[in-house]
Amino acid sequence: MQKQNRITWVLYYEKYVELVGMKFEEDFFEERVSVLMQEIAKKLEKKEKDSIGGGYDISLFDKNILCEDAEIILRKPSDKDLEPYYFLKKEYAYMKSAFAKTEFKVELWKEYLSEESLYYTIARREDDAFIGYCGVKNLNRENWEIAIEIKSDYCHQGYGFRALKMYLKTVADISNRHEFASRVDTDNIASQNLMEKLGFQPYGLSEFLLHREEDKLAAEEEYKDKLDKRYMELARKFNVEPRKLLSHVLEYRIVV
Repeated sequence: MQKQNRITWVLYYEKYVELVGMKFEEDFFEERVSVLMQEIAKKLEKKEKDSIGGGYDISLFDKNILCEDAEIILRKPSDKDLEPYYFLKKEYAYMKSAFAKTEFKVELWKEYLSEESLYYTIARREDDAFIGYCGVKNLNRENWEIAIEIKSDYCHQGYGFRALKMYLKTVADISNRHEFASRVDTDNIASQNLMEKLGFQPYGLSEFLLHREEDKLAAEEEYKDKLDKRYMELARKFNVEPRKLLSHVLEYRIVV
């Protein structure tokens, strides 16, 4: 046993004797504590798995087509999605100038293909045209956050609803993870309506771009004139102070 670990065991032993008033052979005490710690570790691991839905085999997501219906297919990204994906991301980007840099576009595409996420292309069944994408942003996080973007010329045609409804059910069935989160900008009314139509419930507010308290307060002061009737209703729905809507994004949750 390493010296540092041996010192730790001795300290445990001395503390036990002090509290309980009983002595054992040190080797016996060390063995009992070791067994106890292993049992605690197993219980903690089981508790964590239970809380996040248990383990799953990532290879179950290897097939090219995840799910489909009469109009759309959710399939793995392919090289032909590259340009329409760039176009879509630029369409909704805050800083469109970043797309002039090749390295930025390369990193964006790597992120879409990353094994740490679970993104699928939403394609039209009749011609495999790129409509948009949806997926889990980061599989390593305890709460799986959903993202979806639809090209503007395909918006308001029900594609987003059909895609996410299929996606959530299929992923939940495969992964045994049933709780999902979604973050939506306070001004994105269409996405708010989509989340609520799918059955997502208001969960609270989440930090997005602003993390320092002074920056949040400055944003709330600068945009306070935006607090109209719709914002007041949104604050009531999420049970938050109206000003906080100006410095945060909305968070929804759903159990599938």
